[in-house]
This record gives sequence, structure tokens and C-alpha cells, in this order.
Amino acid sequence: MTTSGVLKKSLAAVALCAALTATAAAFPATASAAPVTAAAAAGDSPVDVGANANLNFNVDVLGIANKIESSIKTAQNREGFVKNLMESAFYASGGQYNVMVHNLSQPYEEHLNGVKAYGSATYDGVVYGIWVFEDGEFTNQGDGGYINWAFKGWFDRPDNGGYVKFSRP
Repeated sequence: MTTSGVLKKSLAAVALCAALTATAAAFPATASAAPVTAAAAAGDSPVDVGANANLNFNVDVLGIANKIESSIKTAQNREGFVKNLMESAFYASGGQYNVMVHNLSQPYEEHLNGVKAYGSATYDGVVYGIWVFEDGEFTNQGDGGYINWAFKGWFDRPDNGGYVKFSRP
């Protein structure tokens, strides 16, 4: 059975999501079932996946959020955290889609098609957007480097700059 539309997850909804997507719910050792917060009551419930990191998926057509949640570890550095988000999203989607992870406090422009999943993860107060998609264009208008963005898939990056054009696999 496939999941469609907008999926807002809380800790209580993870088991339901897993049942609907036929994916086993897997929590990292550092995940905890905290009391419901104001954010949870509003429907935007990040899942605590470590002392300094959390994950929130709003769209998850592929049912990959559980897999990414279980792979996030509290990294010793932001670069490792961002690379881990990229790799986790790519392999959780079966290596069939493009992935972009970007620091949302940096300016960017995105024109992504066929978005299969979108979520966010926070590391020490820095919020990253995570897109899993078919094709499109993304322009990082801020600072580069793995502390601010990472991407994987089928792409052309002219001049190794901030513009990336993604194609379908």
C-alpha cells in the first residue's frame, strides 16, 4: 500500500506509518518518547534522534523517513551529519531518486520535480531541508561545503559552482 499526500509524524504516528508503508519502525538508541510539546500539538513534531539532532518529515511518499531516522547519529561535526543525511536518504529511497540536503538558513532557489519525500533535520540549531525527487534544478546562493549542503544522484554541476541540474535516473 502506498502513502500519499502530506504525512505529519509524531512518535505515536511512527508505528502507524510503518504499518501503512510495510516498513518496520526502527528507532536509534538515543530516541526517546518525550511528552507532547507545543510543536507536537500543532502537528509539526520533530522526532528526537539524538542529543543535538532531530528529524521531521512532512511528505514521505516512499516511506523512507523511518529508515533515515534510524540512521541518524549524533555526529562529532556538521559535515559528517550532512553527509550522513544525504547518504541515508539516497539509500533509503533505493538509490532510485536524486537527493538534496541544504542548510535552510542559507539562501537558495529550488525547482524540483517529482518530490517523493521532504523533511528537515536539525543539528545544533542548524535546520537542513532534505528533498528526495526525480529531477529539477537547485541553486545554492550561500556558502558551499558539506557543512551547508550535499547532494547525490544524476546531475550536472557546471564550473563546480552553486547551480546543479538533476536528471532522472
